[in-house]
Amino acid sequence: MRVRLKGINSHTAKLADGTTRTYWYAWKGGPRLTGEPGTPEFIASYNEAAAQKIKAPAGRLLSALQGYQASEDFRQLAERTRADYAGIIQHVIEPKFSDFPLSALSDRRTRGIFMEWRDALALKSRRQADYA
Repeated sequence: MRVRLKGINSHTAKLADGTTRTYWYAWKGGPRLTGEPGTPEFIASYNEAAAQKIKAPAGRLLSALQGYQASEDFRQLAERTRADYAGIIQHVIEPKFSDFPLSALSDRRTRGIFMEWRDALALKSRRQADYA
C-alpha cells in the first residue's frame, strides 16, 4: 500500500568522497528522517516528528485557534465548512495574528487593528474579508 506523507522535504548533498546522498526531512526546517522512503522505519520516524511538532504558546491567539479546531463544536461542522475554516485560519489569520496576545483582546484598540486588517483583505475580495 502506498502512503503519501505530506510536507516531506529532501536535500541532496555531495559528500567529501564525491558521492551524493539524499537526506529526507519531515518538513522544511524540520527534523531529519531515518530510513529510506517507503520503509516502516521511515514512516515511523515521520510519525514521531509530526507528534513532536511544537505546540502553540499559551496566551497567544494561535493557541485559541488550535483549541477551536480541536473542539467538538468544530468537529460537528460539515466537512466542507471545516475545510474552509481551516484554510482561512492557516493561510489568512495565522500568518498575521498567530503571536497576538490573548490579553490584548480586551483592549479597545484591538478592534481597530482587526478592522484595518479586514479592510486590507477587502481590497482583494470583500466576501473573503468578511469570511475571515
